[in-house]
Amino acid sequence: MNPDLSLYPNREAIAAQTWQARSRSCVHRLLAGAGQAGLVAYREDPMLTLAALAHGLTSEGEIVVATAEGELSEHLAPGEARGMDARLSIEKEAPDPAIQIVASAAHALGRLEWLGAAETAELLVSGSLPERVAEVAVAPGGRLARYSTGRILLHDAAGVTPVMFDDVREQHGMAMWQAESGADLYEAPGGELLAMDILNGHPPCRLDSLFGRVLGGAVPGALLSRQAVRMGCEHMTAAVLCLDVDRTGLTLMKVSHDDATTAYVPFERPVASGAQLALELSALFDAGG
Repeated sequence: MNPDLSLYPNREAIAAQTWQARSRSCVHRLLAGAGQAGLVAYREDPMLTLAALAHGLTSEGEIVVATAEGELSEHLAPGEARGMDARLSIEKEAPDPAIQIVASAAHALGRLEWLGAAETAELLVSGSLPERVAEVAVAPGGRLARYSTGRILLHDAAGVTPVMFDDVREQHGMAMWQAESGADLYEAPGGELLAMDILNGHPPCRLDSLFGRVLGGAVPGALLSRQAVRMGCEHMTAAVLCLDVDRTGLTLMKVSHDDATTAYVPFERPVASGAQLALELSALFDAGG
């Protein structure tokens, strides 16, 4: 992402609390298991880099990671509990299969605490671990760790936005409460695939029309970035693609022969279920027509 910050993002087009809700929700989804995580323990000698991790949030809202990579053997004895300063990075691609682009990323500096065998077993028995994290932790050579940080930096088409981890934990508590009632669409990372299925139930022309009404001011929204691009085929036509379907709204990109323009379109109210998402999408597509 390389927004022209002299012009974008147009944050004044949307209420400050909406931006905050969007950032908090996006970071929560990344920490809860969406995307691909990596860790760099930069004070270790030699420096430890773990590029393939299972990650997520416990029921109590703690960040946990699990790995079965052999590089740990140089730094940890089997079953050893030990702390390391580490940088956490999580990157997530757009859910639209028509494009391969990193739509958002989270970065943090914090403390990584590798757990001993007894504490790992206790967490596994408690059932508070995300399923994927638990699967990796119990695999041969698997190790489990907690990661603590006070602040996360969200990188996306809106630029760089700091988000406090306490706000993410509050979002997670709400998500857990909604999940207990079967209502949280994003309780698991796969929720965005269901969200895309609901969005794809509408013809592509409706996304194009919505984007045009946002640009024209008929529908509330904010331009995030505009970048020069070059299409590989002269016969390709302009298209509006989905970079993200979040609890709070849509992030769309219109790609033409010359440039790519990204915009955020908020929902009237945050969605917590597929049914609510369907209603908010229909309202957006019918607005300003």
